[in-house]
Amino acid sequence: MSSTLDRSLPFATQDGVERLGLFGLYLFAAFAWLGTTPATLGLALLTLAFVLNRPDWPVLGRDPVVRLSLILIVFLVVHSLALAWMAPSAERAATILDGGGNWLKLMLFIPLAHWCTGQPERVRGLLLLAALGFTLAVLRKIDWANFGPAFFSTRFESYLPAIAFGMFTGLGALGLIVLRQAFWRRFASGWARWLGVILWSLWLLFMLEGLLLSQSRGSWFAFLGALTLLVILEWRGYAHPAGDTMRARRRRYGPAALVIVIGLALISGLLVQTETLHKRLSEHRGTLIDIARGETSALESDPVGLRFKALLFARETWSARPWFGWGAGTSRELIAASGRPEALFDHDHWLPHLHNTYAEILVQFGLVGLILIAALIWGLARSGLRSGRAGHLPADLGRFYLVAFVFMLIWCLFNYRVVHTDWIFFWILVAGTLHGLSRGTGTSRSGAQAQAGNPMASR
Repeated sequence: MSSTLDRSLPFATQDGVERLGLFGLYLFAAFAWLGTTPATLGLALLTLAFVLNRPDWPVLGRDPVVRLSLILIVFLVVHSLALAWMAPSAERAATILDGGGNWLKLMLFIPLAHWCTGQPERVRGLLLLAALGFTLAVLRKIDWANFGPAFFSTRFESYLPAIAFGMFTGLGALGLIVLRQAFWRRFASGWARWLGVILWSLWLLFMLEGLLLSQSRGSWFAFLGALTLLVILEWRGYAHPAGDTMRARRRRYGPAALVIVIGLALISGLLVQTETLHKRLSEHRGTLIDIARGETSALESDPVGLRFKALLFARETWSARPWFGWGAGTSRELIAASGRPEALFDHDHWLPHLHNTYAEILVQFGLVGLILIAALIWGLARSGLRSGRAGHLPADLGRFYLVAFVFMLIWCLFNYRVVHTDWIFFWILVAGTLHGLSRGTGTSRSGAQAQAGNPMASR
């Protein structure tokens, strides 16, 4: 089949296929959050080129992550077909099949990984390009005609739902901190390098300001948890290696000194918004106290109370079908059919989901599904750690994946967004680049890979 396609397509030479794959790769990264249509086109092109490139399927099949992905694919297909067949209505069956299809899209990280194998500098460029596309998308959504001081005290929801916007800006800020050297290297030495540091600082401020404007407490907690880990890793990484000359130290810490000065100035500006921070962190405190005391019989239906009631409903619903759940995408219908408006009705609508990714997976796929999904994520993390020890995963990228992992572990406690396009693209990009680097060396290595090592190793 592949050879037939090779003969019928004029670009299906080895070089042509590679150019097609790389074009799709960069198109996908640039438009992942800037434009769904071109990003989807890029994803389709890189997947097509992956097939035309005729990968070594037996070798690919021995990859533990690929094996786990195939097992999960089979589970999703069989699970969705079986529960759709047993569904009480045609509408429920359609929901399950559509939801299962959205989960299957997550497996497209495997073709993307092919184009990142052994290419750390390419991965750095892709991550920065994706962050740039996200930034342009946000700037495009700001109402510049009415822009003023009130903007900085208003929750920003013009682009994505607040908690999703907080997730991407928080991850963007962490990524810029971790990959700062990769960004600075794109500027020549001297005054151009200092200009790069200033631009980087302004970009970081943009992400931090976006995180604040999201007013998403779940994203704030996730960011603080991941930032704490990053500070520990960076502290260890900046230990002076033996033989470090004074000149090398000046080269190494000069930009960092400027960043500290600029960072202090930025923090001073952010402190102006302490009123917003205090308001968001202190409201609904009474509900939290009631939950801590176990006084939940007359709990308020505020955001905290609704989430707690949703978790109670999830536990009850999951216990009815603990092994295989109710089917992909069914939680919304189950909530609406519960007949509990006092617990699961938010002002004028039913809760769209359970506001907890782990609870959603249990309700939709049961304990078996949760174990398979956790196994895939653990397989990715384990291969990344092994790759770091083997020298295939540079230290800065290792730190990024580690803090992103911690961020998402915390963030998923407060929301569920797996089947939305923005989250699907996020997973494909991050999981794909990590898996690509974890598979070993490619045809070329950049000089930046000299930093290769464990995420906790010094640079």
